Amino acid sequence: MKASPLSSPKQSPWRNPFGIALVAYYLVMVVVGLLIPADILQANAWARDFSDFMASIVPQIDRITALNIKPDVNRFYFSVLWAGNPILFAISLLLVWDGRKRGYAMWTMPLFKAIGLMSVCVAIAVCAQWMYWMEDVTNRQLRLMLGTTLGRSFWASSVYVFGSAVFGAGFVVLVSGWITGYIPRNMKEGAR
Repeated sequence: MKASPLSSPKQSPWRNPFGIALVAYYLVMVVVGLLIPADILQANAWARDFSDFMASIVPQIDRITALNIKPDVNRFYFSVLWAGNPILFAISLLLVWDGRKRGYAMWTMPLFKAIGLMSVCVAIAVCAQWMYWMEDVTNRQLRLMLGTTLGRSFWASSVYVFGSAVFGAGFVVLVSGWITGYIPRNMKEGAR
């Protein structure tokens, strides 16, 4: 008899290779953010071309640059973050997908609760990604996130870029779990 994901014991998140990869990716991007020189766009034509190319794909980069809070550093850093976003999305997708073997709650969650939680997460991610809620340059929180090296590296990257990839991966897996019937089957097994 095959053991269901619900009957398998919970495993430590630190033993999940995708969780470790997610933390490692975040730390690499933090280090990148800490090491960007203030004159990156003036000193390097490739950095300008790269940032302009990424801004033509992701409008958020121009919106952050228009705030005029360390515009060159933020423009380049957010271009790098968005260039790596497909990698982050893939790691997040694998992490959430792997959760079915580890007994994560989203794999047994009732549909309306899952839709409600994912709707809140998606709304937060969309607001943060397109930054309509933080355009006041006198806002001290915004200045902390975009105007300091530590704030930009640790906090702004999480709020503006990482959240969209992680929430998007969770949403894709949740929808596929319901469409394929995997989640409803596990809910029935858990009710026994």
